Amino acid sequence: MKPNIAIIGAGLAGLTLARELADHANITLFEKARGLGGRMATRRRDRHRWDHGAQFFTARSRAFKTLLRPFIDNGTVVEWRPNITTLSPRQPPYKRPWFEPHYVATPGMNGLLKAMSPGLNIALQTRVDTLKQEAGKWRLFDDQRAELGEFDWVISSAPLPQTEVLLPLAADTYAGFGMRPCYALMLTVNDGDLPAWDAAQVNDSPLRWIAFNHRLPGRDRNFGAVVAHSTADWADAHLEDHQEQVKHTLTEQFCTLTGVSPNAVQDAQLHRWRYAQANAVENDPEGYVLDAERKLAACGDWCLGGRVEAAFTSAHRLAAQLIRQGL
Repeated sequence: MKPNIAIIGAGLAGLTLARELADHANITLFEKARGLGGRMATRRRDRHRWDHGAQFFTARSRAFKTLLRPFIDNGTVVEWRPNITTLSPRQPPYKRPWFEPHYVATPGMNGLLKAMSPGLNIALQTRVDTLKQEAGKWRLFDDQRAELGEFDWVISSAPLPQTEVLLPLAADTYAGFGMRPCYALMLTVNDGDLPAWDAAQVNDSPLRWIAFNHRLPGRDRNFGAVVAHSTADWADAHLEDHQEQVKHTLTEQFCTLTGVSPNAVQDAQLHRWRYAQANAVENDPEGYVLDAERKLAACGDWCLGGRVEAAFTSAHRLAAQLIRQGL
């Protein structure tokens, strides 16, 4: 009989793990949000669309390239060749070259996750709050104390701080891992009011990245959508500030850096990512957390120092280890 496995989180790591274990176990994914994506999320308002989490990804490993190949072939994933610049309040802008392919999903970054999800058992808007072990099985409960089922394994692909709270593992299990916050500013600006470049790395500013999302492949240029990300240091220092003031400050920074008139900004939204960027990981970690005796595990980009591909690689390595040990 196949074991029952609960996977918490339906971002890239959770979906990768579910797909790779599907022939070996009965899988249920629990996702607290209304849709798939995690930090590969896309927000919509009317016909505007903002990829307010991950902006792009690279593919360096053979395994990740293998996963992407059919999605590249069918147009779900497209290489992005932007006109990219570097901005700083201290020096003139200069062109910034890229030396490897960069990819985006269409029509939004969560398009890849949606394409990976058919056939999987996914419970959306379901927040796993508590685990209880009884007679060798794990019983899961949501934040309303309703029981979600009984499972042989529980695996978290949630961000590190949430995983630490959920999984009853030794405190030193998570030593060496960490995550930091980021603000995502989402602006509505007509394309004609924006500079000619498509994206910018930003130095010496509360902002670190600006992208004109509507110019990405598969988007509609008629509905100008700007995403600007803060630095982790600035977000750390202002995480509990009044959010309207944060939005105002970052919008001012955007206008100053780009030369866009404040009057051209038709609308501004703010998203506070408390767990946005994974800290660099020292040495060469396995890429996952595993307690085989208690049948608990965790994976995610935070296990390998960030990047979209790190989320895939962490889940891919964990799946291989679970299959090797016969679950």
